[in-house]
Amino acid sequence: MTANNVWILGLARVQPGDRVEAGEHRRPCFTGTVSEVAPQLGIAWVLEDGTGLRRLVSVRNHRLRRSQLVTAV
Repeated sequence: MTANNVWILGLARVQPGDRVEAGEHRRPCFTGTVSEVAPQLGIAWVLEDGTGLRRLVSVRNHRLRRSQLVTAV
């Protein structure tokens, strides 16, 4: 997973289409593309890379940071 080191604090600046990496307990969990955001609730839905599963991400339980799409050469 390739991401920068700036963690997203709150979801006010997260938009559908943003690429993010989600982590729990200081470990990266998955990367994906934000499909929907509810900043007032502190949650977002992310389409997980590889599986395409729609995952609910809470800023209380996850750390988020921006990520870039990594493609095989």
